Amino acid sequence: MEYFAVALEQEITEGRGTLREVAGERLAFFRVGDEIYCIDDTCSHAMASLSAGSVDGRIVTCPLHGGQFDIPTGKPVRLPVTAPVAVHPVEIRDGQVFVGLEDDEDEDY
Repeated sequence: MEYFAVALEQEITEGRGTLREVAGERLAFFRVGDEIYCIDDTCSHAMASLSAGSVDGRIVTCPLHGGQFDIPTGKPVRLPVTAPVAVHPVEIRDGQVFVGLEDDEDEDY
């Protein structure tokens, strides 16, 4: 797993998503309380940007069809969403947010 610096900790604010493109992937970052989470930015239902969705606590609502995801787990919580989105590990180091992404060598063939 490789970690990438994506933002300063204070740039990820509660109540809204923050979009970053990292290693060719669109990722959405959210602050829920004292924790920062990262999920794939693309809704598993209709390919809309989740970072542009509304946030209520630990739930993000897709702006296109209103499906909802639990931010910490990536699991769907309201239709029409039925498939989860990937969750990526986040580390805070000296006020900097890092996200972990699988290396190509990490994949099983």
